[in-house]
Amino acid sequence: MIKLLIISDDFTGALDTGVQLSADGAATYVTLDSDFNMSDFTQDIDVLVINTETRHLNQDQAYKTVFSITQRAINAGIPYIYKKTDSVLRGNIGAELAAVLNANSYKQIHFIPAYPEMGRITKNGVHYADGIPIAESIFGNDPFDPVLYSDIPSIISSQTLIPTHVINQYEDEEWKDKEGILIHDSHTSKDMERIAHTLMTGKTSCLLAGCAGFAALLPKMLGIQGRKPVTPVLSTHMFIACASIHPVSLAQCEDATQKGVPQYVLSPKEKLDRSWIGSDNALVNEILRSCEENPVVILNANGPGEPEATYQYAKENGITQEQLRTEIVSVMGYMIEALLDKGLNANAFLMGGDLLYQFAKQTGIKAISPICELEKGVVLSEALYKGKNIKLISKSGGFGQESLFTDLSKQPFIRPMGSKHVDIEIN
Repeated sequence: MIKLLIISDDFTGALDTGVQLSADGAATYVTLDSDFNMSDFTQDIDVLVINTETRHLNQDQAYKTVFSITQRAINAGIPYIYKKTDSVLRGNIGAELAAVLNANSYKQIHFIPAYPEMGRITKNGVHYADGIPIAESIFGNDPFDPVLYSDIPSIISSQTLIPTHVINQYEDEEWKDKEGILIHDSHTSKDMERIAHTLMTGKTSCLLAGCAGFAALLPKMLGIQGRKPVTPVLSTHMFIACASIHPVSLAQCEDATQKGVPQYVLSPKEKLDRSWIGSDNALVNEILRSCEENPVVILNANGPGEPEATYQYAKENGITQEQLRTEIVSVMGYMIEALLDKGLNANAFLMGGDLLYQFAKQTGIKAISPICELEKGVVLSEALYKGKNIKLISKSGGFGQESLFTDLSKQPFIRPMGSKHVDIEIN
């Protein structure tokens, strides 16, 4: 029986939230199907995660999608619902929180948006990334979903008339009679734990929202725990496909290339025209050879002078902003598919939710099972790809330290099958 439904607006978010449950032994199933039939689902799972892919939709479409899913979950008898939001509050935050609340009989939804372990905290209703108010940070300049306000009530009120309340205290006496969206301040992991404890022991509603940070506390809160998974042994080689233009992702690629990692960069024309990708593509063959010879290889959609060079090419060729966003990840998805079909002997690491979603959509992957986090925000999952199980690594563009690829290559689970552990270093 499904005990918990998590509704996420993008694919990497669905995985980095779902893995918080699977890491505690909950059987977790992530689907890309917004029309998923929860009532007739017979597989024995504890947690269902639905990726709605609504971050880039308009507010009305996002609201209707989330409202419909919530209603169907209630009709299916699922006792708990968690609305997963972006850790830096991109997307249709207010509209989707309103949809979950309006589809229920509850009068309040508890919104805990912080993720202290990733540098995202909330003080007096203002959200921060690494100490900077979110709208003033790099996330305020996101080319597709810029965050316009740092004050969370302002973000929500721009999308819904439902009242908001900023909660500074952990005792439920402060919030039990309030109606609407309750935004909880959280500066540290201990703050999050105190909020969870109060929600567990109080008589407040169980309608919850937040990012992967608070989701890590759900297994204990809701009693959804089991035998914890064992991290599988992975290949010593890693292929990284980066379609993200986030400065964090670009810095990670730059750090790796400075340490000698081979990097292949697509030109603006190549990443906006898939016709050059054939069954015996020269670049595909070159990357395959390089993956055999090197512990880490990068395929990057963003070289020097980007993204400006691509914006200029798109303008000259009449390519819209939406076409730009979808075509780049489509080309990258076809490249990954071609590499896998030709026997890629490396762990495939997809950076950016749009890329992961597009790859799954193009290849017919309907569902994916998160296994564990290799590092915070870096998720190892398993999927059925053309009749065989494959493992995929994913992360959101803004997650991870600069030396992430180097650090991952030294982890004890990265080793040849059947061998003793040997550190693989990138010089």
